Amino acid sequence: MVTKIYFLTNFKLPLRISYFWNFGSILGLLIRTQVITGLILSIHYVAHINHRFSIMISILIDLDSGLILRFIHCNGRSILFLVIYLHIFKGLYYNSYNSNKITWLIGCIAYLLLMLIAFLGYVLPWGQMRLWGATVIRRLITTIPGAGKWLLIMIWGDYSVNNRTLNRFYRLHFVIPFAVLLIVVLHLIILHSKGRITIIRINKIMLPFSNYFILKDLVRFIALRVLLFINIAYFPSYFLDTENSISAKPLITPIHIVPEWYFLFAYCILKRFERKVIGVIILLLSIAFFPLIAFTKIPNNKVKHKAIMVIWLVNFIMLTKIGAEELVYPYLYTRLMCTLIHFIPIIYGVIG
Repeated sequence: MVTKIYFLTNFKLPLRISYFWNFGSILGLLIRTQVITGLILSIHYVAHINHRFSIMISILIDLDSGLILRFIHCNGRSILFLVIYLHIFKGLYYNSYNSNKITWLIGCIAYLLLMLIAFLGYVLPWGQMRLWGATVIRRLITTIPGAGKWLLIMIWGDYSVNNRTLNRFYRLHFVIPFAVLLIVVLHLIILHSKGRITIIRINKIMLPFSNYFILKDLVRFIALRVLLFINIAYFPSYFLDTENSISAKPLITPIHIVPEWYFLFAYCILKRFERKVIGVIILLLSIAFFPLIAFTKIPNNKVKHKAIMVIWLVNFIMLTKIGAEELVYPYLYTRLMCTLIHFIPIIYGVIG
C-alpha cells in the first residue's frame, strides 16, 4: 500500500502526453471487464453439442441480467480489439517498437493470445456463421506439410467437430485469459522499469501522475463505459452477423463466409491467393508483421516514417473493409495492392 501511494505521488509524466497514451489503461479496463463477464457466463454455459446454441438462448432469457452480460462480453470484444489496434498504431506512429523492443514484443504476444481467445470464444455459441468461419480457419492447419491432417484430428479430437472439440475450445477459452493477465502485468512492469517508450519523454516540463493523469484516465473510462452501454442498449447486434442468430447447420454452407471484423485484414489477404499454401504463408506473415517490425532499423527521416505509418493505417482499414466483400472485380486487384502495401513499413525499415 505504501509503495502504491509513493508511486502515485512521485511518478511524473511529460506535459505533452496526448490521449494516445490512455489506450493502455483503457485496454486494462476492457480486459478485466471481459474476464469478469466471461467468468459469470461460464458458470451457466454447457459445452455439449446438443445444447450449446439453446443454452445461449437460455442465458439471454432466463438468467437475471443475462442479456446485458452476454452483450457486454460479446460487444466488449469488438471494442477491445478496436482499442488494441489504436494502441498498436500509436506505437508504430511514434516508432516505439525501436525504443523498447522487449515491451513491444511482450505486447505482441498478448495480442496474438487475445486473437486466439477471440476465435475460441467466437465458436462457442455455435451459430451458423460461427461454425463455417471456424471451419475455414481450422482447415488452414491441413496446409502444414506432412503433419497437417494429423494435427487437425488432434485438435478436433476426432475426424469431425464434436463434443471433444467444443470442450477443448471451451477450456482453452477459459484458461488462456489468465495467461494474458500475467503477460499484461509483465508488460507493465518492463514498461515502467525502463520508462515509457515515447519520444515525448524528452520534454522538460513534467507533471505528477496524481491527480492530473488519474483524472484524465477516469474521464476516458467513463466515456468508454457510456459508449459500451449505448452500443448494448441501442445497437446490440451492430458487431454481430445475422447468420449467427441461426443454430449451426453443418450441411448448409452460407453464401458468403465472413469472420469477425478484427480478423478481416488477414482474411482479405488469405482469400486473394488461389493456392491455399501460399495464402496461409502470406496470412501468417501479415499477422507476424507486428513482432517482425521490432527488428527493423530506426528510420532517419521521422516525417517520412510517420507518413508511411499513416498510409499503412489507411491501407489496414481498406483491408478490413474489402475483406467483407466477395472476391469479384474490382476487389480482386485491390486486395493484391493492399496486401503489398501492408508490408511496406517492414521493407522500408530493412532497407531504409
